[in-house]
Amino acid sequence: MGLFKFSDSSRNPLKNLELRSLLSEFNRSLTLIADKKLLIDNIISRIKQIVPVEQVYIFLFNESTGRYVPEGNFLPPLLDGRSIYFTPGGRLFNWLSVNESELYVIDRPDVLDYLEPIEHARLDHLRAELIYPLSVMNELNGAVFLSKRTDNGSYSKDDFGLLSLLFDQAAFAIEHSILHEQQRERVTKMYRADRLAVLGELAAGAAHEIRNPLTAIRSTIQYLSRDTSDPVRSEMLTEVISEVDRINKILQGLLSFARPGDLNVTTFNFEELLSQVITLINPTVKKNNVNLESVVDAQNPFFSGDKDQLRQVLLNILMNSLDAMANNPEDREKRLMVSMKNVFTGSPAIPYLDIAVTDSGCGISNENIEKIFNPFFTTKSEGTGLGLAICYGIVRRHDGDIEVISHKDNGTSMIIHLPQNVTRTS
Repeated sequence: MGLFKFSDSSRNPLKNLELRSLLSEFNRSLTLIADKKLLIDNIISRIKQIVPVEQVYIFLFNESTGRYVPEGNFLPPLLDGRSIYFTPGGRLFNWLSVNESELYVIDRPDVLDYLEPIEHARLDHLRAELIYPLSVMNELNGAVFLSKRTDNGSYSKDDFGLLSLLFDQAAFAIEHSILHEQQRERVTKMYRADRLAVLGELAAGAAHEIRNPLTAIRSTIQYLSRDTSDPVRSEMLTEVISEVDRINKILQGLLSFARPGDLNVTTFNFEELLSQVITLINPTVKKNNVNLESVVDAQNPFFSGDKDQLRQVLLNILMNSLDAMANNPEDREKRLMVSMKNVFTGSPAIPYLDIAVTDSGCGISNENIEKIFNPFFTTKSEGTGLGLAICYGIVRRHDGDIEVISHKDNGTSMIIHLPQNVTRTS
C-alpha cells in the first residue's frame, strides 16, 4: 500500500508534520495487523487522531446474521436494550451501494426523507453526521459512521478528501483481515475433522478389543456373587459389577462417537423440538434457581434431519450450561438464554437455522476452547468427555457447525448452525 497524499487544511489542528507522521503510521499499521478486531480498533483510534470527531463506529457485513453489525471494541450503546444493526435490503445501505460516496447527513435532507423510520432512529442514536461506505471490488462490505466534530464545526471538503483516502485503504485492509480470519477458521475446522477421524478409528478399535473380555469379566463376577454368603464380599462384588457397567457405558459412548448410526431423516418443526427439550430440563432449571429465557424468531422453523440425534445435541449442550452455572457465586444471577432464528449465509445465500445457548456460568479458558470437542477432554470431576464430541459429530453429519464464544468466568455461548436446504437420505 502506498502512502496517503497529504492535503493541507487550516481547519486541522495538527501540524503538517504531525499529520504526515500519523498517516504514515496508519499505512504501516494497516499492512501489519491481521486480526480484524485489533485492526478496526486501530483504524478508529487513528481517525480520532487525524480528524477531531467525538465517535467513530464501523459496521461490517456479518454472514452469520445477514446484517451489518458494529465491530471492534468501540461499540455504540444499546437502543431499547438491543444492539444496533442495518440490513442489506434497507434503504440506507442501498443508497450507499448505489451512490458509492459519502453521505453528509446535514446536506442531504432528501436522503433522510428516503430512509425508513427505523433507520432514522438508529442514525439519531449513533448521532451520525457523516457516513462512508467501505467497498472492495464494487461490493459494499460495511460503512463508517462519524458523529459531530469535537470543535462543533462542520466537515469541510478537505475532511471529505482526507477521510476518503483513509477509508479506501482501510476497506482493503479490513477485507484482507476478514479473508485471513475465514482461512484460519477453515484450517481449524479441517484440522479438527482430521483429528476426530483418527481418534474415531482408534476409539472403535479399542472399544472392540476391551468389550469382549469385559463381558467375560462381568459374567464371571455375577457367577461368583451367587455363591457367597458373606455380606462384605457380596457388596464388593456388586460394586465391581457397577464399575464394569460404567466402563461398558464409556465404551458405548466411544462406539457412538466412532461409528454413529445412520441418520433417520424426517422433516420436523425445530421450534417444537426445542420446546420439548426445554420442558425436559425445566425441573433442573427450577431446582438450581436459573432464570431461563427462550426467544424464537424463525419464520421457517422446519428442518430435515434426525430428530432424535438433534434432541440429544440440544439436551447435552443445555445440561452443560446448567452444570457450568452450578458453582456461580451467590450474588451472581444464573441466566440461561435459548434462541432460534433464520439466517442467510454465503453467496448465493443459503438458509440456516441458528440455535444459540448462552449461559452466565464459569466460561471456558482460551486454551480449552479448541479442546472441548476432543474425546475424553472434560473439566468435570465425573465427566467422560464424550458428550460434546458426539454432539459435534452429529451436527457435522447434518452439514452444520458449532460455534463457541466464551470468556473465563464470564459465561459461554454455543451457536449451532444448521443448513436448511440440504437434502439428506441417510
